[in-house]
Amino acid sequence: MRLLSLRVNDFKNIKKEEICFSDGINIIYGDNAAGKTNILEAVFLFAAGKSFRGGKDKDFIRFGQDFSFFEIEFEDKNAKQKLGIRLEKNTKKQIFRNGAQILKLSEYLGLFRAVIFTPDHLNLVKGSPEGRRRFVDLAICQSFPRYVGTISQYNRTLVQKNALLKTKSFSPELLEVYNDKLSSLAAQITLNRKKYICLLQNEAATFLSDMTEGEENIRLEYNSQAGDRLEEAEVIRNSYRNLFRSKKEQEAQKGITLYGPHKDDFLIYINEKNARIFASQGQQRSAVLSLKLAEGELSKKLTGEYPVFLLDDILSELDSGRKKYILEKMAEKQVILTGCEKDFFAELDSKNKIYVEDGKCSCI
Repeated sequence: MRLLSLRVNDFKNIKKEEICFSDGINIIYGDNAAGKTNILEAVFLFAAGKSFRGGKDKDFIRFGQDFSFFEIEFEDKNAKQKLGIRLEKNTKKQIFRNGAQILKLSEYLGLFRAVIFTPDHLNLVKGSPEGRRRFVDLAICQSFPRYVGTISQYNRTLVQKNALLKTKSFSPELLEVYNDKLSSLAAQITLNRKKYICLLQNEAATFLSDMTEGEENIRLEYNSQAGDRLEEAEVIRNSYRNLFRSKKEQEAQKGITLYGPHKDDFLIYINEKNARIFASQGQQRSAVLSLKLAEGELSKKLTGEYPVFLLDDILSELDSGRKKYILEKMAEKQVILTGCEKDFFAELDSKNKIYVEDGKCSCI
């Protein structure tokens, strides 16, 4: 998969720009707050349907403007395609494929795929469970677009159940309906996450062993409130049904759903020690590097082609050894990376260098 161009109108601090991308390494550089990360953010929205920074759609519209439109042209193994997004302050996001509007996000995700790596990802090991769940869910959605529908249904049902639990008196029968639906959706989510984590571990183990010359190994352990038997959907579904029934008084008292995959996590072990507790800073960075490289490799195996790699100011966060390793692994892949100093990229073989200043881009 190859990104050919990005056309932007009124996205954050970018007024109107068209950026062309080449094969191999593309470098975007400039001062802090110039708009470098905004470019990557616009690209990643086409892969994930949401920003890696968070925020609401209306926040992406350039200050003082009523709407934003941005578009990419890319090439996959089948053909060239265009995807566009139009954002308005008081209107739902509109998505276009080759000029025709797409109404379902599941029909959009997976067309363009990208792996994003930012300095925030270096907190993946010791950060919050929410961050690790988001990492896994976004990766699954790109390879299996229907998964986004499952996540959306679960979240909507969760909101409905929580609203019911907050009322002073509610129908036990309606609560049972919500619990039954949540159990089925939770089983699908848990099973997909468990399978993906197993595949991710296999890929990450190879990268980490290679990076550390066999000194370190990585193991991922998915922790679910449904228990340890996570190989069959029916078993997981029944486990959640029983859990909801046994804990309904506790949830009613708290006024919120206390159990489900929205509470799950996965643990990272390095040399069989919990990395969150025992890993050094260097080990954490190596583990995260291996996970992000594994994400890209797994995308290739599941879809037949590599995604586009977006590296946001990450090289300045790495020592020379890890920097060299990740660049070697990026060979023959399309990479778009950002940084502040042009000289920092002097040793990189890049056909395309883009300077950004106050949201304006120029090729150097």
